[in-house]
Amino acid sequence: MNALRSRLHLLVAASLLAMNGGAMAQDASTPWPGQDTTSPPKFGALAFTADGSFTAVWKQDSKDVAVAKVEADCNRMGRGACQVVGFRQELCAAIASFRTAKDLTATYAGGGVTRADARRSALERCNGDDRAGRRCQVRTVVCGDGR
Repeated sequence: MNALRSRLHLLVAASLLAMNGGAMAQDASTPWPGQDTTSPPKFGALAFTADGSFTAVWKQDSKDVAVAKVEADCNRMGRGACQVVGFRQELCAAIASFRTAKDLTATYAGGGVTRADARRSALERCNGDDRAGRRCQVRTVVCGDGR
């Protein structure tokens, strides 16, 4: 059972690495089209465990503050290793999960510019797991600006 949990955590970590290699990894100093550059950017963060437990924040003054808050909240839940992703206000993140045949939960993350993009990304990653049988459900979607 511990080997399976480790494998689930690796799946989650792989999802985060893939997400951080895409739009979620945008440099905080780079404005996006239409951004109000007169106000400092805000940030959000999402932390979750393999069993689908999660915590999120948005409209934080820095990525470091957002990440530290969700990491602390997630660790207090005591539900296992926490995977954390921080993002700028124009980006959104989502998690989706399913129950395995061994009654464990597998959780995947995805991201995008809109809530719908993040939701779709998380569902595609989750349903891409052969064990999911297209039974994945979105657990949460959060955007850095709180939308």
